Amino acid sequence: MGSDSFTVHIDSLAYGGRGVGRREDGKVAFVPMAIPGETVRASVTKEYKSYVTAEIEELLEASPHRVTPPCPIFSLCGGCDWQHIAYQKQVAYKQDILLSQIRAKCPREVPEIVQPFVSQKQYGYRCHTFVRCIYDGGFGMGFFRKQSNSVIPFEYCPILNECTQTTLRALRDILTSSPINNIDSIEIHAPGNEVLVRIMSRGRSCKDDMRTLSKVFARAQVHGLSYITQRAPRCEYVLGNTYCSYKIHVHGTSIPLSTGFGGFIQTNAEVNEALVSHVVDFARGSQKVLDLYSGNGNFSFPLAREAKEVLAVEVDPTLVILGRRNAEKKRLKNIKFSCMETEKAMRSLKRERQSYNTVVLDPPREGAKDVVQALTKMRADRIIYISCNPSTLSRDLAILIHGGFRLRSLRLFDMFPQTYHIESVSCLER
Repeated sequence: MGSDSFTVHIDSLAYGGRGVGRREDGKVAFVPMAIPGETVRASVTKEYKSYVTAEIEELLEASPHRVTPPCPIFSLCGGCDWQHIAYQKQVAYKQDILLSQIRAKCPREVPEIVQPFVSQKQYGYRCHTFVRCIYDGGFGMGFFRKQSNSVIPFEYCPILNECTQTTLRALRDILTSSPINNIDSIEIHAPGNEVLVRIMSRGRSCKDDMRTLSKVFARAQVHGLSYITQRAPRCEYVLGNTYCSYKIHVHGTSIPLSTGFGGFIQTNAEVNEALVSHVVDFARGSQKVLDLYSGNGNFSFPLAREAKEVLAVEVDPTLVILGRRNAEKKRLKNIKFSCMETEKAMRSLKRERQSYNTVVLDPPREGAKDVVQALTKMRADRIIYISCNPSTLSRDLAILIHGGFRLRSLRLFDMFPQTYHIESVSCLER
């Protein structure tokens, strides 16, 4: 055993997916790929004042929840974190992490803890992906390695849904036989039967590239294809449509939505539908609903069926246009999309003395510290907070609770099986 090696028993998992134990000298050790209950021999990767990071040298005592990952590059690829853990145990660990984060910042709150919603698809669920392109003796596709900007090639990704897999296979075949030089990345949206593909290139386009793009559009059967050359002058070529349509099903009703190139969509359709239904249930009876960080209307449209008025606030103009277009198609008069930064929207609503019964917010990973501070001064009866980061969620909930709200219920929705990512819905009442 080297001088930087040590034996450690793993007690828990930290948010971020690493196993946590304590070294003999008392320092906390963070060990990726280790599972609670295991004993490992680990080697130090970096030493800090109060903790160390390490990697497994040898698994001395394995957890009964350890399984064989189906993906051959799992240990290298940065896309997944927990393929080595049995799925039901993954959900249990996420629930523990979520509750510990909330209780650390909101120790006096005792919300109703609703049973986690597990994904029926443990694999093959992801409808959106971003792959890197590599040229090492020929065209290839890959994902970033763990903790790295280098790329690990793959042939098949078990996380992606079948439509995305089919599109990737077609792209690989065409671009191998008819290469386009300097392709940097490819983005695929496949939430339904219509598929969008965006190809980013570091070079300039030529006639041969245009012919290849026509092949991709025809043979890959995509709904829309965008090709962007990033070298000056920056250009974008589009074949077909700039958006694709799909549906979500909420309480027996089919609701049409659209997304565009570069737009955000929830990656797990089945779990998203359950999450939206949960939000609608808690918002039922609202007269006026404010939907912050609304995107293309994932929550706005289902809520418009229950409320008299919905204001959807979103900073991305592409998603706002798609939301407005869908509202016009459905002839919905009670939903309005506002293209504005959320903080500015809150200041504007304050000046206009606007009030809402229910506020729904689905912020990015950094949370919404300034927004929730403003919400404590708005006369809302209910706040529904959808979060993908329990650390910033717990911080923001503490602000809301201090501002006069009570955390009524908390539920985990496992949107991202095989990863450490945690999606949850917190329901608060004044």
